[in-house]
Amino acid sequence: MILLVFTSSNCPHCPKAERVVREIAPDYSDKGVSHEKIRMKTPEGKDFSLRYHFMSTPTILFLDEEENEVGRIVGAPSENSLRNKIEKLLGLKKSFLSNLFEK
Repeated sequence: MILLVFTSSNCPHCPKAERVVREIAPDYSDKGVSHEKIRMKTPEGKDFSLRYHFMSTPTILFLDEEENEVGRIVGAPSENSLRNKIEKLLGLKKSFLSNLFEK
């Protein structure tokens, strides 16, 4: 899974999103998680925003090996919310209801 962090130079929340991803994603590298920062003004950034239909920054996209979107966070997440999202998408964390009703 790859985390793409989309940023823009005039975004006040982008530095926090970048920092959180840069600090947390390496903890899951043994599970195949990597990350990349993409600036929205670049041709690559514009292409991704059209392909995945988003306009605001920061946006964090979670892509599988085939570049299919499996998750998204708009805004700067806390460390805990990013960890929870990664662990849920990797199947490392079950939902509250799954824990209640699983036999």
